[in-house]
Amino acid sequence: MAKSEGEAPKRKHKATYATDKRNGGYLIRIVGPLAECFAGREVPVNTKDGSEHIEKLERMIWTGLDKESGGKVALYKFVSKPREAAPEVEF
Repeated sequence: MAKSEGEAPKRKHKATYATDKRNGGYLIRIVGPLAECFAGREVPVNTKDGSEHIEKLERMIWTGLDKESGGKVALYKFVSKPREAAPEVEF
């Protein structure tokens, strides 16, 4: 079955934000067959509201098997970006 022109190919990996329970803050959690191979790359990260952000992964923190699905999982530190400044509100 041929794909339509506007349809994106299905991804083999999924990246989401995860809380860093040891140090506070956030990490990137990647699930997929080669989850441990993305250090130093930019990846699309899905948010809870369904949008995507591109984040640059610095280094892998941990890799192992997911307790629920049994699939490969990896946690990465990522390069934090400065927050966008909110527009000033007139008094």
